[in-house]
Parts: sequence; structure tokens; C-alpha cells
Amino acid sequence: MTDVGAVFDAGRAEFVDFSPLLWGPMGSATAEAGGLEPGDRVLDVCCGAGASALPAAELVGEQGLVHGLDLSAELLGYATKIAARRGLRQAEFFEADATVWEAPDGEPYDLLQCAYGVFFLPEMDTAVGRLSTLVRPGGKVVITTWADASTEGFGSELVDAVRVYKPELPINSPVNLAAQRINTEDKLTGWLAGLGLTGVEVRRVELRIPIDAALAWSFVLGTGMRARLAGLTQRQVEGVRADFTHRLAAAGIDHLDAASLIGVGTR
Repeated sequence: MTDVGAVFDAGRAEFVDFSPLLWGPMGSATAEAGGLEPGDRVLDVCCGAGASALPAAELVGEQGLVHGLDLSAELLGYATKIAARRGLRQAEFFEADATVWEAPDGEPYDLLQCAYGVFFLPEMDTAVGRLSTLVRPGGKVVITTWADASTEGFGSELVDAVRVYKPELPINSPVNLAAQRINTEDKLTGWLAGLGLTGVEVRRVELRIPIDAALAWSFVLGTGMRARLAGLTQRQVEGVRADFTHRLAAAGIDHLDAASLIGVGTR
């Protein structure tokens, strides 16, 4: 499997640049979905630059606690800097493997949240099932993921452009296949219920972001899509960029469809 941490380390600048348009608003929506109260303890998995962890820290206040986990040291460094700037001492960030994480003090969390990250976890079902056991009985699990065919226009055009240089590149990566298993209201509801959660509710959030050629390429470089470029020379990458830009224009794609689902269940 591609080294996810290295991919997002390399794309740190582009990831952060996209935050006001996508990660920030959806991170806040994720944190708000769980009904957090002052003093709550939160585990944020695949926290990235803190898009959902930082608003969660604001909601739980100084008496609460947020542990943010990720494999990208670059994104964690950014999250740590922003937390310090905002005086959010209750937010702590760890470069750690979520599949084996245990709370340092052994105490359960009140809420587990993960925005656009569960599909990066090896053995997604097993990993999230184990993580949910770190939540106290009656606590919440909040998962945000892509809806339906969101970002697929981008993804398919990129794959076609990369295949000029990597003809063996599969249409779907393991990450894509995992994401497709939870990309509708019914699928996400059933998946969360299958983890043993009760009272599951899923809502769809529509989000369309106007893009030009530069912003489209920034999205590629700042997300897991960047992994498609692995092994290419700089000249080949520039060729992919030119071809990708041409394909988007030919397809009339001038918006990023970022429709998302936010699912909430009770342990």
C-alpha cells in the first residue's frame, strides 16, 4: 500500500490551501454533528491539519480533551501550530497508527470522529470497529465521507491522464473501493449499524466548489489522488497536468462536486 503519510507530507501546502474551501467547513460540520459538550473527550482519527479536531477542541473547552491522530508529520505540525495560536491546549496531536491506538491514560472517549479518512485505514471495518471500542457506552461515533460520485469526474480524468505513462494503473485503488462501500445514505447507515452502533443517522451535505485549472491541480496534489503520480518523472508529471487540465475543459468540469455524508451512531 502507498505510504499515506508520505503522500500527505508532500501535499501539505496544497492541502492547507484547500482548507477554507472544503476541509475547514466540513471539519466544523463533522465536529458539530456529535453534539459535543464542554468537558468531553474526543478521538479524531486521520485528523490531517486539524479541520475537525480544532473545532472539536473549541466545543469541549479547556476542561475537555481532543486527541488527533495522523500519519502525516507535516499536517500534524500545522495543526499543532494553529492549536497553539488559538490557545487550544486541550488539543493534542500524535503521529500514530490509529489501528493500534490506545488512550495514553486508559480512559474512554466520549466521541470518535473521522472526516474523509476511514477508507485509508487498512481493513477499514476491523480498524473502525476496534476504534469504536475506545468510546464509552452511550458515546458517539461520527464519520464523514464522500457521497455518491463526488470527485469521480476529477478522479477518472486524472487516471486517464496518468495512464499515458502508467498503462497498468488500475481504475480504482483500494482506497477508492473502500470509499465506494459507504458512499450513499443507505450504505453508510448499514455500515455503521454493522459496527454495532445504534440510532444511526446520516445526512447529506451538498457542496460544489468552482475551480479553475490551477485549483483543480492543487486538489490533486493535496489529496490522496497525489499517489497516482508516484514513480513519474517531473517532466511526466507536467505532461499529466497538461493532459488532465485539457480533459477537464473538454468534459466541461468547472466545479468540484464535494457532496458528502455525515453519519452519527451511538455505541
